[in-house]
Amino acid sequence: MGKFLSKKFLKKEGYHLGESLRGKNIIKINANESPYPPSLLAIRSVTDAILAGQNLYADPQCTELRKAAAAYYSLEPEQVFVDSGSDVILAYCMIAYNSCGEGFCFPDVTYNFYRTFSEFFSLQYQEIPVQKDFSICVEDYCHCGSNVMLANPNAPTGLKIHLKDIERILLSNPNHLVVIDEAYVDFGNETCVPLINQYDNLMVIHTMSKSHNLAGARIGLAFSSAKNIEDLALMKAAFNPDSLNTVSQVLGCAALQDTAYTKKCLHETEKVRDAFRRALLARKFAVLKSNTNFLFVKPLAVPAEYLYRKLKEHGILIRYYDQPRIRDYVRISIGTEEQMHIVIQAIDKIVSDYKIKELGNSVMPVFPSLEK
Repeated sequence: MGKFLSKKFLKKEGYHLGESLRGKNIIKINANESPYPPSLLAIRSVTDAILAGQNLYADPQCTELRKAAAAYYSLEPEQVFVDSGSDVILAYCMIAYNSCGEGFCFPDVTYNFYRTFSEFFSLQYQEIPVQKDFSICVEDYCHCGSNVMLANPNAPTGLKIHLKDIERILLSNPNHLVVIDEAYVDFGNETCVPLINQYDNLMVIHTMSKSHNLAGARIGLAFSSAKNIEDLALMKAAFNPDSLNTVSQVLGCAALQDTAYTKKCLHETEKVRDAFRRALLARKFAVLKSNTNFLFVKPLAVPAEYLYRKLKEHGILIRYYDQPRIRDYVRISIGTEEQMHIVIQAIDKIVSDYKIKELGNSVMPVFPSLEK
């Protein structure tokens, strides 16, 4: 650390992204990215004229992208906020709505960014334990006396909360904000966006990194009442008013228009996910039912950390969490069908080698050695 860093940050720890190794034969399935490229419509939208205009600042209001998102979700542009990734928007929420010592409550097993950001900036928060099966007890968030932040479906577990249960949380907390992080909602789930006009305490966060194949463009979206969107715009104006570049704005508009390609990629991801889950279950892995583009897996034949390290030796990156309650699990993003076949083959070899190794360690000689 440099000598000028504020002392309050000396023992802080930032959010750790999944490892990133580059190479032709690397299979990177540790960050829940799409294995498919952006749509051709999106790629072709970045014209020479757009690139030539990079000498000018981007539109700080993201006007066209907000209009496109509003049309896509049947909202008004005033109900849409756009910035450089959903994490930025989540951070704005945690800062803007952290008052009177209330802060946010969220599950103890969820997206680590919530806890990391709160601790880094000394914001109030409360972690509520998930149940033994990793599901969320809705009653814990009803009349809870603080703002609520929930990933739906949850990460890293992949489990979802039903819309009727989210409405119960909204109704029981009329004076507190309920933020629903829907990063994975498009993989076979119901979105809360249509509820925005009914509940002024609802904020829904989306990303274009997962279902729209634009992780590198860093596009985050928020949907809420016009008044709440003004709050986020105020935060953005104070931090980084023109944070989303022109190329990303153009890519986002085009991707939202190409609904056929989005549906095709989602269908393929869900098909590969379900086939991969069946393959793991057949190998006696414990696998939670997923409503996302990843699986939360407990390997029973080998330790979770061992599987993570051995797959890395095979050039396959998955996610291991050295945290209480989930140390026995790994999270595996869904790649292409071909990639997941390679992953299964690697798992079979790792498990086989581990069993041989364990058997070798456990075999005792028939006759004790006579040597002293």
